[in-house]
Amino acid sequence: MSRVTDTVTACIVTYNSGRLLDRCLAALDTQTRRPVRVLVWDNASADASVSRAQATAHGAEFTLSPINVGFAPAVNELIQRTTTPYVLLLNPDACLEPCYVERLEQAAEGDNRVGSVTGKLVRPGPQGQLPRLDSTGHILYRNRVAANRGENEPDRGQYDAAGEVFGVCAAAALYRRAMLDDVRVGSEYFPSSFFAYLEDVDLDWRARLRGWKAYYVPTAVAQHERGHKGDRRQQSVTEIRHSLKNRYLMILRNDRPSDVLSHIGVMAVTEVLRLIDYGYSHPAALYGYIDMLRVLPRALAARKQIQRRRLVDRPTTRWEQPYPFADKLRQRLKLRTAPLDRDA
Repeated sequence: MSRVTDTVTACIVTYNSGRLLDRCLAALDTQTRRPVRVLVWDNASADASVSRAQATAHGAEFTLSPINVGFAPAVNELIQRTTTPYVLLLNPDACLEPCYVERLEQAAEGDNRVGSVTGKLVRPGPQGQLPRLDSTGHILYRNRVAANRGENEPDRGQYDAAGEVFGVCAAAALYRRAMLDDVRVGSEYFPSSFFAYLEDVDLDWRARLRGWKAYYVPTAVAQHERGHKGDRRQQSVTEIRHSLKNRYLMILRNDRPSDVLSHIGVMAVTEVLRLIDYGYSHPAALYGYIDMLRVLPRALAARKQIQRRRLVDRPTTRWEQPYPFADKLRQRLKLRTAPLDRDA
């Protein structure tokens, strides 16, 4: 039976989301615990997705931005408008199964140090085949590349055990307000200088520095149609450019020189391979280095606050995994137009 929960507010940032926004909102309507409010921020979409959604009876509150301010700044604005103990962040291409919110909230209620919770995100597979996993939480490699655990693997039940993970993908994540308020930098929950990509991993890391946990609930399932918008080749360049910039900013904000030095060899190899790979396949993405330098002063100022408030000495050590260079190289040889790796 569906009922409204006054402890959860849903926040959605959309950009040219087409039919998917209406589907996302309809799935929220069928939740066994429906969020008390649904806030939608549209980043100057050129399609009819917002007008289509507004014409339905979903009851969402819409903010129409005249410009595309980016995902992170938009989410910050939406979170500041909420007052509930939990905030559910959703991408418009996420479609939740009916018990998704209820099961995530139950997991958070079981431990007051759980700051974020995710379910099993899947991508619909071809007819007759198993669905592909999209994310079962974030993982962090020793070279400081972040990724979605299980991404692109057929869902054979290999991630059907609930438990703690390094962090969660913001495409369909429940965040505890107390955690968000505890780790924010100034007024920012997500770093606005990131614009988009890896801002959720930065939040994962800051939460770990303050002793918060992230949790994975496999019985909460959502479909996530990642990468549905726009021209894929141009989008890929944009994604890589932001991811390149944001990975350095994330390390600068959260890591320590001594911890970086402990893995400097694998990090150096990664940087050389990335430079060669991107220079060949997506040379325009290398402007990400310049983008990073432009916002470097802001990152250094944020670092001072983040490091001054850290409570845990080496919060990533438990989660650091060896980077699968051989697997990535095989993938690269099969998909010559794809980058060597994709950050979360």
